[in-house]
Amino acid sequence: MEGLILKGVGGFYTVLDERGNTYVCRARGKLRLDDTAPVAGDRVRFDRTGGEDGSVILSILPRRNLLTRPAVANLDKLIVVVALSTPKPDLLLVDKLLLQCELKGILPVIVLNKSDEAEASLACDIRAQYAATGYALITASATGGDGVPDVRAQIDGNTCCFAGQSAVGKSSLLNAVVPDLALEVGALSRKTGRGRHTTRLTQLFPACGGAVVDTPGFSLLEAETIEPAALWLHYPEMREHGGCCRYPECMHLTEPGCAVKPLVAEGSLSVGRYERYKILAQELTEKRKHKYD
Repeated sequence: MEGLILKGVGGFYTVLDERGNTYVCRARGKLRLDDTAPVAGDRVRFDRTGGEDGSVILSILPRRNLLTRPAVANLDKLIVVVALSTPKPDLLLVDKLLLQCELKGILPVIVLNKSDEAEASLACDIRAQYAATGYALITASATGGDGVPDVRAQIDGNTCCFAGQSAVGKSSLLNAVVPDLALEVGALSRKTGRGRHTTRLTQLFPACGGAVVDTPGFSLLEAETIEPAALWLHYPEMREHGGCCRYPECMHLTEPGCAVKPLVAEGSLSVGRYERYKILAQELTEKRKHKYD
C-alpha cells in the first residue's frame, strides 16, 4: 500500500492511507542502514501485514523537496509568519526562509499576523519591502479573524508548513484556520520578550483538502548550497536586472556598472531588503573561505 507519513516518534511512524486509515509503522531495516530515515510528508510504500513486527515502511517514494530543520518533505508552500507586534519582526530570518523556498522549489506566502495589535504603518512598511518579490502577502489576525479565509485559501489542496519566530502566532493561526486542531499556544517570556517553543515535533494535519505542518522552531538557510556569486539569483526582484551588469560575475555589492544597485535609489528594490542581502552575501563569502578549514 501507499500512504503519507503524518509524524514520526521514537522510530515509529504514523502513516495515512488513501482511505483515511492510519497505521503505526516501523521503517524497514534497509532504510535505517542507508541513513534515509522517513520524515513527515514522505509518501511511502508500506506493508500493513508485517507479522509479529506489525506494519512496516518498505520504501520512500521520490521526494520533490526536503527540509532538514524541521524535517519535512514534499512541501508545496511555506507560510512565513511575522508578528506585527511582539516579538519584533526578524526580517533577516524571513529573507533566509524565502531563500530556502527558492532553493527547494517551495512557494512562499508571507503572513503578517497580530494585525489587531499593530500600528498600520508597520504592516505597510513590511509590505513595501516585499512588494517587488511577487510573493503573496496576507495581513491577518488569529484572534480577530482578519485574513484567516485568505490563509485557508492558500492551503487548499496543498501541503503547507508554518514557519517563523517563536510566539509570532503560528499555532494560534493554525487553530483559527483549522479549529479542530486545538494546538497548544505559547506565550512570550517576560524577561526576554521571546517566545517559548510549544510545538515539540513536526506533524502533518490533514486540512482544507491538503495538509498543514506546525514546526518546533523554524527552518534555517542551508548556506552551503549557495555560491556567493549566485545569491542574487534567488531574489525575484533582482533576477530580471542582474544580467544587465557590466561584469558577468557581478554580486551587486561594490562593482562598477552594476544594474541592480540603482534600483535601490529608484525605489524598485527595498533598502532594507538590499541591506540584508549584503549581510547574507558576506556570510556566504566567509563560509566559503572557511569551507575546508
